[in-house]
Amino acid sequence: MNAPAATANAEPASSPSARSDLAGALGLRGEMPLPAGLVPGGDCPAADSDAAEEIQAQARAFVPLQEGLTLAEIWTKTREERDYECLTQVKSISAAAIETTLSCDYPPRRGPFRRRICRADLRSAGMLHTAYGAVRVISASGEEEPETIRGATVFSLSSNEFARLKRTGAMTYHYVELGSSGQLSQDSVGQFHVEARETMEVIVNDRAVNVPVLKARGPVNSWFPGERERRHTEGTLVILDDERFPLLLDHQSSNETMGSRIQFAKITYPGGASGSGSSKPGGRSLEEGLLEDNRVDVYGIYFDFDSDRIRPESEPVLEEIGSILKRHPEWRLSIEGHTDNVGGNGQYNLDLSRRRSEAVRKALVTRFGISDDRLSSGGYGAAVPKDTNDTPKGRARNRRVELVRR
Repeated sequence: MNAPAATANAEPASSPSARSDLAGALGLRGEMPLPAGLVPGGDCPAADSDAAEEIQAQARAFVPLQEGLTLAEIWTKTREERDYECLTQVKSISAAAIETTLSCDYPPRRGPFRRRICRADLRSAGMLHTAYGAVRVISASGEEEPETIRGATVFSLSSNEFARLKRTGAMTYHYVELGSSGQLSQDSVGQFHVEARETMEVIVNDRAVNVPVLKARGPVNSWFPGERERRHTEGTLVILDDERFPLLLDHQSSNETMGSRIQFAKITYPGGASGSGSSKPGGRSLEEGLLEDNRVDVYGIYFDFDSDRIRPESEPVLEEIGSILKRHPEWRLSIEGHTDNVGGNGQYNLDLSRRRSEAVRKALVTRFGISDDRLSSGGYGAAVPKDTNDTPKGRARNRRVELVRR
């Protein structure tokens, strides 16, 4: 692993500690010490007797923490640029850790990056570190391991922090970020208070649903290496109001240049709900939607930007569709592609939507053995929007595949 190593001997003038001393003499912040409890690299603590019960509870959450859970973050670097889509996906869950990946269609940070989240941190960590790819971890055998940053959560609050926020209405917000060398590149601390208990609309599986949230806000002081003074901003967290898995739906700063915002516009997970009494906000499953209405929107199939190449994170939903078709051999499906209006409403987006729907059809035929004559494909471009095309969230809802049972 490439975690910074401590030394007890004097170092040359070009060393990190000497540079830090020089920066201090000039009134600048040089390399910053890691906060207590933050450990780049290393292994997660061993599982304990409560892990099995905790795993079951998290799988029953409003948004279930389960394999295949995919969180789609939509962001725009500047007003003039297109939307970028970053996908965080849960790959495996064990008694000790949750392994995840992140990939983006943003060329400088495409990924995929692998990150392991320790179960102990999901319970008690007091810091957030949402970035991927900061620390490279190499095992004793020379194999690259998933990045592990102990002491911080990634896309949720810890259960202890969330319980404190619910109980007292306040929490200490502590956001950290590591640079490529494993050194601290941002350290932000603030005192947040609950501003509102409300609902927030999120796309969960095939529907836009309102989920209960806590909105917390407060002043934030941020330190960066090489800067003379700290930066003062306002921060906001929007947290799913569910103690089993308090997912962080929106994390933003009043200074958007600080790069710490995440906002999940779409959430998908395989299986959906298994009955009308389910508390999961995604409601019915794809199969239930096809049985009841003969039509469902599918948001868990993702494509590279401006391309019909299906992204690997689409696999859980493709497998679900393949399984449904095998359980109902009499069904025939039409696969319809839809785009947003980026690039206009004309022939280009129409062709793109057709190519994407055909890519899904081919994937079901070649990878899951579905008979070719049971599936047809077509595209409508940007002609049938579900939402406004004026916001990243609206455009995300318009980019979809629809399944129609014939």
